[in-house]
Amino acid sequence: MAYSVGILGCGVMGQSFLSAVQKCRVLGTAEEKQKLPTKFYTTNHNEESARNVKCVLQENIKKISKEEQLLNSLGFDEYECYTGKDNLKLIEKSDVVLFSIKPYQMEEVFNQIKQANISLDDKVFISLVAGWTIDSMRELLNNKKMVITRLMTNTPAKFGEGAVVVSHTGDEELLSKWKGRLNFMIEQLGIMVELPESKMDAATALVGSGPAFVLNFLEAMVDAGLKMGIPYKESYMLALKTVEGTAKMGQLTNYTHPSVLKHQVCTPGGTTIAGLVEMDNRGVKAGVINGITEAARVASELGKKK
Repeated sequence: MAYSVGILGCGVMGQSFLSAVQKCRVLGTAEEKQKLPTKFYTTNHNEESARNVKCVLQENIKKISKEEQLLNSLGFDEYECYTGKDNLKLIEKSDVVLFSIKPYQMEEVFNQIKQANISLDDKVFISLVAGWTIDSMRELLNNKKMVITRLMTNTPAKFGEGAVVVSHTGDEELLSKWKGRLNFMIEQLGIMVELPESKMDAATALVGSGPAFVLNFLEAMVDAGLKMGIPYKESYMLALKTVEGTAKMGQLTNYTHPSVLKHQVCTPGGTTIAGLVEMDNRGVKAGVINGITEAARVASELGKKK
């Protein structure tokens, strides 16, 4: 079944979604491509973001292929990937609409949809908007039947390396029609986990904000290397590969608990345990836990400001 996707507010996360899906349109098998959208519509009210939509796609696909014919057929003309400013036109034309706007903008957009009397039962809404529950969206739209999905991911999704949390709802028949297609499309962003919507604020903190927390720790590692005399580039390379390799080790050992893997690195009276004790004395672990739970608290507050 051919279908179209509209990305309403195609900024950083919207462009990440678009890039990941387009990668599969280039590299995927014929069977996989049948599960993906054939047309895209995006809206941007920022001219720079609008230009970036095309740039991101071009850069992404040129890394995969230099064939001019292939580039011209994958979403750069106005029919396959149209970028404009009319949100209602996007919603009317799209079978699946991804909302990637600020929380305070949602109510205004939903009111515009109601006033325009756009038929919604056969459409799918996917929300990346922090704080907006599925019930609050259904209440504003006055629609209990349509498929509405909440999605939380992060910036590594641009490279297909994101962590993704989804929660699907809707009429059982419609959901069975769309769920497989939606999941396949969303899986192009990275590893996907389906959780109850009640966990979405926690996912916003752990997944959405997570890259910044990891980068904060990575920066500290790089600075430590600099302090000890390792040049910046080499310090960055070594710290980055250590974080990447450790993450891979967790996956390749079938998600062995971090404490088990951590103690495999320690030797009695050695350097590692000495460093870990000092970090514990400084409250590093507690600081990370408190930082993530505070981010979750703020995510839940966003939903109360509507």
